[in-house]
Amino acid sequence: MSVLSTIFIVMFSLCEFYLIYNAILAVVAFFCPRPKYKMVDDKQKFCIFVPCHNEGSVIKATVENYININYDKNLFDIFFIADNCSDDTAKEIQNAINENKIDNFYLFERNVDDPKKKGKPHALRWVIDKLEQVDKFYNKYDMFMILDADNFVDPDILRHINSQYLSYKENKRPVMIQTYLDSKNKNSLVARSYYTAYRVTNRFFQLPHHSLGLNLAIGGTGFAMTTDFLKEIGGYNCQSLTEDLEIQSIATLKGKRIVHNINTRVYDEKPTGVKQAYIQRTRWAQGHWFLFFKYYMLLFINLFNFKTIKSTFRKIDQMIYLTSFLNVTLAFLTSIYGIVLACLNVPIPLPRPLLIFNLAVAIFYILLIPISSLYDGTKQEKKRILIDFLPNVISMFVLSYIIIFSAIRGLFLCGNQRTWAKTKHRVTEMEDGNASKANTIKNAKQVKVNSSPESELELEAQI
Repeated sequence: MSVLSTIFIVMFSLCEFYLIYNAILAVVAFFCPRPKYKMVDDKQKFCIFVPCHNEGSVIKATVENYININYDKNLFDIFFIADNCSDDTAKEIQNAINENKIDNFYLFERNVDDPKKKGKPHALRWVIDKLEQVDKFYNKYDMFMILDADNFVDPDILRHINSQYLSYKENKRPVMIQTYLDSKNKNSLVARSYYTAYRVTNRFFQLPHHSLGLNLAIGGTGFAMTTDFLKEIGGYNCQSLTEDLEIQSIATLKGKRIVHNINTRVYDEKPTGVKQAYIQRTRWAQGHWFLFFKYYMLLFINLFNFKTIKSTFRKIDQMIYLTSFLNVTLAFLTSIYGIVLACLNVPIPLPRPLLIFNLAVAIFYILLIPISSLYDGTKQEKKRILIDFLPNVISMFVLSYIIIFSAIRGLFLCGNQRTWAKTKHRVTEMEDGNASKANTIKNAKQVKVNSSPESELELEAQI
């Protein structure tokens, strides 16, 4: 076998490992039980942060959605951070708070001249430090949650997080809970690709991770973290453009647990155009590459600091997850290299059974798209599975090429972790397939649910 063929086999094998690993997780998802936890009285005190930068077009709808959160009003506060806004974001927030006479919603305005101190991580660090100074943030709140300015939430989101967290024994409680990330919109090919990808990810990536005791992938929004853990790591001192992955890596290094809650959702606005998606994905790739170089070897070295089998497997899984953009780039380069070898008539010794296996895996991945909707879709989405199948598959191919080129560009830009590329938001209500959920959210009432033993609800969740 020639040197050129050997290089191809090595590249192909690395890609194959990543492909098979995720395929195994997807297969495991079919056998993952849905454990149960009981809804209990509101107990944990929450602080919700909503960083905003020029969100005047959507922020009023966001505030009105959060008014419907069904949790003891004395046990949660929401802080909207108008960060270096040049539009009427702050005015819209304050007007919505005043009009609805909300006592536990607050507005902070932040303006800095240094461009290196602008962006979501800096805004969060600033408000947490301020609250600690004036109100003893770490002592006052048990958990804090981060939501984006365009997000809608299910009314019972805090009740579910509270109940799931308290269902664990005190010494085994997770430091973070990631809710189900869903979509507000899908009325464009690009937005549909995000909607489809999140459907598949929640069911066939997050669920098996949760059930196997591995750590969840934090999605940047819709996750709750204990203030004790935040204090343990020295506050919100993230240095990357993907602070969610950074915190996830830190938690894994420290042997902490991150879990999933499938029963409650956050609805996120997805990019509608290729350019918008490419800019967002490039920012994610920049952060991902940066953290790969920063934490991969730290996790590897930490493997020898053996504590438990589960914590070791969590570190190995995190190492694999950190190679996501590396594998995307490697798969693309392997394909190009294979085409070049074919043009040069260089033999590539890949056995036919392996090629058939890869084809089967590709078909399996495609079939996960409608299957995920059968599991987690609305009634309307389930009725449209056959109609939506081809558009969903096409949208995923479009997204794959956006990811490939953003991954390559992100590698060359990963040294820049200061420039925050904002995603513009415009969607103020739920679209299409999520209409039934939208009605639930819109019509939710502020009613405290009786959670006495007689009326306790035994709900299925991913514990």
